[in-house]
Amino acid sequence: MHVQRNQALIMGLVLTGAATVGLLLHFRADPSTANGSPQDSSYAPPGTAGPEQGGASASHRDGDIERLVSRRSTFSLDRTKLQAALGKKAILQLADPDKVIAGSFRPSAKQVSDGRQFVAYDPYVVESKGVGDDIEVYLPNIGLTAHGVIDNVEVNGDIIRWSGRFEDFNSTQSSFSISQTMIDQYVLGVFETPMGTFNLEAKNGLGWIVDQGTDFYLPADGKDYVEPEGKH
Repeated sequence: MHVQRNQALIMGLVLTGAATVGLLLHFRADPSTANGSPQDSSYAPPGTAGPEQGGASASHRDGDIERLVSRRSTFSLDRTKLQAALGKKAILQLADPDKVIAGSFRPSAKQVSDGRQFVAYDPYVVESKGVGDDIEVYLPNIGLTAHGVIDNVEVNGDIIRWSGRFEDFNSTQSSFSISQTMIDQYVLGVFETPMGTFNLEAKNGLGWIVDQGTDFYLPADGKDYVEPEGKH
């Protein structure tokens, strides 16, 4: 199901938790399309060709898998995938563009050629993380893997938002926000760096990461507004 969205609204508001939650609620697709989260190993970014092998934090060992599962009261997480994700930090990797274009979350003709990078995203990596844990975000637009620390986790029904800061930059422009719904296998992310701000959007494990400036455009009438439901 093609997700219709107002890109101007996304770009202007997605940095805030409330706005991201609202967007996910508004743009969620048919739950029957929710599948797994494929990873394309042939398109791994430099330095992350295989699963990240690192010790999971003490808070996530053994019985704490159940705590992570219970955090998702409206969705039954796969415990095997969750356990495997504990030792991973990289949340995404480059994907074959043809695979993304042919998938259920298809970019428009303009998006195919506007310089965005197509990626495979594993939702279980962030699902396995809590406050104080580390993630790695490959930003293909600038050829850099950013190292983030999660400062906050907000739960709103099926939507969970992880936010924090990047350790790579000595700058106030060094933050991230990732919000996802597992029922719909849909994620929105924003990564702010001194070199630019980048948006992540993916469904069923496939999507793209794009410079926020590229993704921002006004509708044909030149106005940025939210149209009330029923007045289309």
